[in-house]
Amino acid sequence: MRFFLLVLSFFILTVSPSSGETVKGFIRHYVKVHFPDKAVVFVSAPDRELPSDSVEVSLLSEDRYYLRFRIFVRDGKREEVIHANVRVASLKPVVVASRDILPKTLIRKDDLAVKKVPEIRASMGFDSVKDVVGKRAKRLIKAGSVIKPADLTPDFKVFKNAPVKVIYTSGNIKIEMIGQALQNGALGDIIEVKNISTGKKLLCRVIGSGVVEFVP
Repeated sequence: MRFFLLVLSFFILTVSPSSGETVKGFIRHYVKVHFPDKAVVFVSAPDRELPSDSVEVSLLSEDRYYLRFRIFVRDGKREEVIHANVRVASLKPVVVASRDILPKTLIRKDDLAVKKVPEIRASMGFDSVKDVVGKRAKRLIKAGSVIKPADLTPDFKVFKNAPVKVIYTSGNIKIEMIGQALQNGALGDIIEVKNISTGKKLLCRVIGSGVVEFVP
């Protein structure tokens, strides 16, 4: 069983390793507990067991990519100093799929979760679920996967070259006609629509599935 005691005057942690724990395994766990915003990439340290007696751990230096530790080991009467260099990556929150999302599925809030991942992976995704909810999946998105812009498509209500109902309103006058969408459009998008009768291009706002309203 682990216990941690912070000795503030010397900036040293006295730790009791688990039975049979190696130096590398110990330092990986140590970083996970004490540096929750870091992910371990690799550990440069002896790959051998630590004694079950307590050890003292001190952080010698820290930068963006490395944590450098000094481990003072007591094994009965024998004492030893071990150095461990740990390559780390910063963790950042990113939106991931909370479950498998099938192609063409309209994505809802409960399909998503926010998880901390190494920043190089986070840079390819979204940091807010608001940017993903209401979009459709282009392809299968597996549970736990970082959701990327290339995985999504807008929830189009109007499709290019498809017929649409065009609503024109002026005061108490309301006119409906058939047009042809010249662009895809999601709710609220302003798109070009061709008046089938006159061939004239109109600017219209998408207000429903296959429905637009003329924008004066």
